[in-house]
Amino acid sequence: MKYTLDKVQTEWIRKHAKSKGLKVKLEYMNPFDFLCKVPHFVTTLVPLCVDLKDKYFDSGSLKSIEYALKHKIPLPPLILNYSNMWYGYPSHEGRHRAYVCYKLGVKKVPVLIIRES
Repeated sequence: MKYTLDKVQTEWIRKHAKSKGLKVKLEYMNPFDFLCKVPHFVTTLVPLCVDLKDKYFDSGSLKSIEYALKHKIPLPPLILNYSNMWYGYPSHEGRHRAYVCYKLGVKKVPVLIIRES
């Protein structure tokens, strides 16, 4: 199974970040690695990958993401924004998508890495 990237949305996010003077790079990473770069839902003291359980995620979101992946519906890229740190972690978008991909065995997910120029 693969992650189908919404290229239009990806380009919009890239242009928006660049308009703010930020550097943006699209990378592909293992979803588990992404989950190790974001904070845990309950405690921000450890990364999310330390304690992965369905109960920490919205079940409706998980189901809709799984449906999209299985039906090859394009999804936006995950985001790690190092220009805006939060509890020592980059601000981010895509924990639910990364978790579903991890559970389904998706090897690589598209991640926009945003940094200061």
